[in-house]
Amino acid sequence: MKEQLKSAVLPPLPIVGSLKLTTLDGESLHSIEVVTTSASKSLDPFFKDCFVELEAYLSGNKKEISIKIDFSPLTPFQRKVLNVMRKIPYGKTMTYKEMALKMKSKAYQAVGSACGKNPYLLIYPCHRVVGSKDLGGFAHGLPMKKNLLNFESSHYSTASSSDA
Repeated sequence: MKEQLKSAVLPPLPIVGSLKLTTLDGESLHSIEVVTTSASKSLDPFFKDCFVELEAYLSGNKKEISIKIDFSPLTPFQRKVLNVMRKIPYGKTMTYKEMALKMKSKAYQAVGSACGKNPYLLIYPCHRVVGSKDLGGFAHGLPMKKNLLNFESSHYSTASSSDA
């Protein structure tokens, strides 16, 4: 039997608002989208667990989100970009160029494009990737990117190092 996408809209979260999460198997996250629709009436255990993780992160109680990821929608290049992105420390930033150089590439624009297509908002922190001269872009708007960076910066020194 072929797996089917299952989605739920979480209750609104600080900074990001309403998020629609999608899974194929009920055990790993296929994608996260920012939406303007109302929250789902009830959440199954997988989506409840995701909500708890995201809420803990966005309340400053965790520095990293531990949700199992379904990487099937990604190209090999996107996976490389996400692997470098995931290593950017909480409260810090890295430029598109620095990311490309860590990948031993000069494809700065391709790195930017892969960041813009990141289906795992917050888990793979594309908001921490900036331009050399400005904030760069952000698929969910620069105000959200600024708010996420300011949030992490303000919690950076107070976050417990045991939150990994």
